[in-house]
Amino acid sequence: THRAFISSSLSRHSRVYNPLIAEDTIATLRCCMGIGARFYRSDHFEFFGCEGVNPGYFYVSNSGTTLRIFMGILSLSRGLSILDGDESIRRRPNLELAVALRKLGAYVSGFGNFSAPIFIGGLLKGGEVEMKARSSQFISSLLFSLPLAKYDSILRVLDVKSKPYIDVTLHILEESKVKIERENLTFYIDGNQEYRLRRFKVPCDFSSVSYLISAGVLAGKVVIKNVYESRQGDVVIIDIVREMGGKVRWRKESGILIAERSELEGVEVDAGDIPDLVPTIAILGAVARGETLIYNAEHLRFKETDRIETIYRNLKSLGVDVKKRSDGLIVRGGEIEGGVVDSFGDHRIAMAFSVLGLVSRVKVRNAEVVNVSYPNFFEVLRDLGANIITK
Repeated sequence: THRAFISSSLSRHSRVYNPLIAEDTIATLRCCMGIGARFYRSDHFEFFGCEGVNPGYFYVSNSGTTLRIFMGILSLSRGLSILDGDESIRRRPNLELAVALRKLGAYVSGFGNFSAPIFIGGLLKGGEVEMKARSSQFISSLLFSLPLAKYDSILRVLDVKSKPYIDVTLHILEESKVKIERENLTFYIDGNQEYRLRRFKVPCDFSSVSYLISAGVLAGKVVIKNVYESRQGDVVIIDIVREMGGKVRWRKESGILIAERSELEGVEVDAGDIPDLVPTIAILGAVARGETLIYNAEHLRFKETDRIETIYRNLKSLGVDVKKRSDGLIVRGGEIEGGVVDSFGDHRIAMAFSVLGLVSRVKVRNAEVVNVSYPNFFEVLRDLGANIITK
């Protein structure tokens, strides 16, 4: 949804169908309006793109995706802009992206590791740059902005986590008729291009689907509709749950996915490309027989929270045998005692531990944070038969 809104704002006229409307994507919509785009909403979103990028003050709330991609977009403006966000955003580092934008001609100023607030101005000229990125959002930011730079560019990525998100970005750029040639992690980008997105239907979000699959294998049969093939990396949740012994059937042609209550076994998961799935995998590991090892996930420490720490603390509070690693967690499954956990302001922590409450009574503090990405999450769980009390 973020990428569709941004591509639409940079195109002349486009339509976006089936977008997610949540706090994160609303933050992106606000920024799109800030740069000059206009839209109206009926059964879809009709966009009229900006002519040039207007500078200004842009508040991204809790959305790291919005922050990082708009660092690149605002470097196309001749004026000075300020990007800011909530307390969580002000802790998230952006050094590698800031350095790359500077090398490519943009003005970027900030504090420390370039956490928000960040001061950005143009003009992005293009050129050749190498970067080692702790987040694929840094790469997406450059892929969105460099086609509008004055000169051609070559982007060489030395290392990056969450690579499948780059494929999602390239897909929407391809739909926008933006030309980018790729050789592994080297990208050749023509400058002075034009965005020409006409219509785009946003697919389902597999990180959100992961909670419903988990509800099915933990508590009872769940049927999920409109689940089609996708380039999203998080689609691997289906394979991971199956590897754990979960009964999951996916009729790809009809978009029907069925998850049924199952006896689960521990697994080993390389989470380098799927950080958003780690809370889900961890709570499944908590009820699985044996040990679940989650590794190569050190970048989780720079999400909305330090997710390794927050998952560890919450599992401990529920009596789960869990150990921290520098790059992940070791979870030994068993009986869940139940108890009180905290989202720590992280929507994915709130949703994962709410699902764990289906097998043992769990109280989740600050659960309203699910509005960031899945506003009707608790309504969906109630529709599935969950007993949820809100205070």
